[in-house]
Amino acid sequence: MREGILFLLIFLWLLSGDDAPRTDYLQKILHQLHDEADMCANKTFRTNMTYPIPEAVSTELTSLFDLENKRPRMHYYHNVTGSFKGTWSYDKDITAMIDTELPLPPAPPEAKNGTDTDGGAKLDGVGSGEGGKEQQEDRGNNSTIASPGSNNTTDPEPGTIVAEEPPLDTIIDKKPKYLEDVTKNRGLFDFNKSGSFMFNIRESKATEQVNLVSGTWRLKHDDNEDFGISLQVQGVHFVNNGSFYMWGIPEDARMPLSHILDLMPNNSSFIMAAAALKEQYLKRIKRVENVMHGYENLDYPETTMSEPSSCHYQMYMQLGGIDSSVRSTSLKELEREMATPQGISTIKAPHLNSTLFMYSPNCRIAIGIKDGEGMKREKFFAKAVNYAGMAGTIAFIQVFLLVRQMEYTPTPSSVSKVSYWTIAMQVFMDSYLCMLHLTTGILVDFLFIPFVAASFFSFVLVAMFGMRYMLVIWRIQRPERRGRRNRAAAAAAASANNSSTGSSTGVEATAATATNRPTDTMPGGLPLPVTATRPAAPEPDSPRSDMQALYGRFYWMLIASLVTLYKIAISSTRVQNLMISACALLLFSFWIPQIVRNVIRGSKRGLSLWFVLGMTVTRLVLPIYFYACPENLMGHEPTKWIWGLVLWVALQVAVLLLQDWLGPRFFIPKKYLPPIYDYHPIIPAGDEESGQSITGHTHGHQQDCAICMLPIDTASTSGHARLSSVVGSLGRLNYMLTPCGHLFHSDCLERWMRIKLECPNCRAFLPST
Repeated sequence: MREGILFLLIFLWLLSGDDAPRTDYLQKILHQLHDEADMCANKTFRTNMTYPIPEAVSTELTSLFDLENKRPRMHYYHNVTGSFKGTWSYDKDITAMIDTELPLPPAPPEAKNGTDTDGGAKLDGVGSGEGGKEQQEDRGNNSTIASPGSNNTTDPEPGTIVAEEPPLDTIIDKKPKYLEDVTKNRGLFDFNKSGSFMFNIRESKATEQVNLVSGTWRLKHDDNEDFGISLQVQGVHFVNNGSFYMWGIPEDARMPLSHILDLMPNNSSFIMAAAALKEQYLKRIKRVENVMHGYENLDYPETTMSEPSSCHYQMYMQLGGIDSSVRSTSLKELEREMATPQGISTIKAPHLNSTLFMYSPNCRIAIGIKDGEGMKREKFFAKAVNYAGMAGTIAFIQVFLLVRQMEYTPTPSSVSKVSYWTIAMQVFMDSYLCMLHLTTGILVDFLFIPFVAASFFSFVLVAMFGMRYMLVIWRIQRPERRGRRNRAAAAAAASANNSSTGSSTGVEATAATATNRPTDTMPGGLPLPVTATRPAAPEPDSPRSDMQALYGRFYWMLIASLVTLYKIAISSTRVQNLMISACALLLFSFWIPQIVRNVIRGSKRGLSLWFVLGMTVTRLVLPIYFYACPENLMGHEPTKWIWGLVLWVALQVAVLLLQDWLGPRFFIPKKYLPPIYDYHPIIPAGDEESGQSITGHTHGHQQDCAICMLPIDTASTSGHARLSSVVGSLGRLNYMLTPCGHLFHSDCLERWMRIKLECPNCRAFLPST
């Protein structure tokens, strides 16, 4: 006991580690924040700028922000926490004007990759005078400041301290001096193409006039670029005129907040932004102190897949104005109600859009975005709640339909008509929906309740009804699978025996007769003596083993498919689209196994009409919502291929309905049809099961039905004329002969087969009628 406690204490001591490196790191960050705050407070308008703003860019910004006040005054949203998406395009004209205004020479042979030499020309104001002094200060003091827009997909609050060692890549290190630097900074991403973007933005109030902005920005190509470029964004938002001034830098780079002041258009905006940044620095310093005292924890960043690029972007965004007929007080009431719902009646939310312009000084790139569609977080939450309600309702309807189907097949005979794989594929889809909704609710806090409710109904559908119905089908159809295996083994053994021994035809016939004869009879047809050795009986059915086999296979397939989906997720976009299309086509072919089973067994009406139509409609709702509705939750662009999937499922339903009306094999040529056992064969007059002799006289012992113990009349089918006689054909419907050679009344055996698909005499498996 003492040794165990000692080992536990040693383990806990090793697990705790040494806090000295962590404390030193936090002290270093704290000193840097104080220095950064002092430098920001002493900064003045348009002095010591890291990058000068070219004239071409200034002209574009004058038009974007209406700095000359040519447009009428309008209202704007004060907080646009949420997301923006749209298309971007490379602006060649402005880029050419920038290259003409600020030319960069090619690198000399002796000074590659931007090394400072006497022959290297530099940008105006870069690396000389006060700018050079600021460069040295930034290199020494500011390269380790954590950015508020860290590369976290959950968009942390401004002021988040990221627990990682500061990289050497800073905004100062990426100043271009030669054309070779520009090419190196751009990386492999092709900026000459157009594409789409997604901007996840988060705002926090700093002062009455200015909000602090952080978020993530992703650029992709129209042809589904594998990863695209991911940027972390930080800046300010002037709430009165709807203008944003931001920096976008790569995920592995860091930039002091003071560089945001270089983007300000005039002195008044500079003063307001400086006051907001001062408040931000105070929050960050307070946060570091709390972490040092153990009141808060460090946040660790999440990495994303992105193309390597070192471009830093000056990002300017102007919100679309709201119509002047909407009063500013009404707009403020709307935003207040959306942030903290109180049940107050407000105006309908106006449309949110924006116009953006991006300029990269170290990559010489100008990008324009004319129409960026925005969605506030509150609207996204309402849309997510509506989606969760829709998904939960669909799952509840599917539970009702599955229960009705289970009531539609109460007997083993009716269950034997249902395809196991048709039900299994649908249960498989529902299990993935359950895990998807549950994971989303856990990862996104404000979506926990609605998505967990939706996952609960999917769980009920899978665990309580779907798996139970699969287990019933599995157990009832097991004799059928066992019979197929035995016949295949017997055929293989007979073929091997014939090929090896080369036996005569008579011996083969005798062996075949012995094989077809029931195992509990002698060659003469008499029953075996009581003391005779009988063949081993099949192993009894075990519900526990059935459940273990079914659940084991199901969960192994589930785990294997999860690994496959993970491999697809880390693949290129083209591979993702191809695999997702293949998986969707496979999963939405869930009626195909039922069609095949109807053809093989010659059965129909195994599934109720309500189940077929209801499951088809409910399972197509979510794909149509995501790939045909432009206002879907995930923002997927509508695609016409979704209607091909709808037609594919509709074709399967049409075939199922036609099988019920025209017969299960109406579309298969007769020569390709699998055989179906005929329970009403023509019994020869000399057969043991017939009550007639070859001469037409009755035997001494007439065959009796083992179910009702009454004699079976086969006299109407005796004689040579019975083959063409209508009366003889109808007479055959009075009896049924099983594959094991036992004769029964048709009504008796049909009632028996509704309960069990076993022969009443020898318990052999009976194919369904």
